[in-house]
Amino acid sequence: GWTGVTQSTPGGTATGPAPGTYEQGIEDYKVLKTKCPATGTVGGTAYAFCNGQWWSYDTPATIAGKMTYAKNQGLGGAFFWETSGDTANGELITAMANGLK
Repeated sequence: GWTGVTQSTPGGTATGPAPGTYEQGIEDYKVLKTKCPATGTVGGTAYAFCNGQWWSYDTPATIAGKMTYAKNQGLGGAFFWETSGDTANGELITAMANGLK
């Protein structure tokens, strides 16, 4: 995520990384889904603009699209880098598992 952003669409400028829970510019999906809900999609990834901050992140819908791509390409599967940023009920990992069925 970025801060000091003045436009909601991708391609703008920023003054620096947005504040994150653990590291600047990085935030968990479970936080962003309510703090700064997605307002659009570009390149298969959701983005959001809230209070001068611009974030890009995966949602269950964008993950579903990526799993469709993986299946259509005949890929052997997908992986999740780290799951602690997912919701308590596993929205993202569930989208991945359902998308690979």
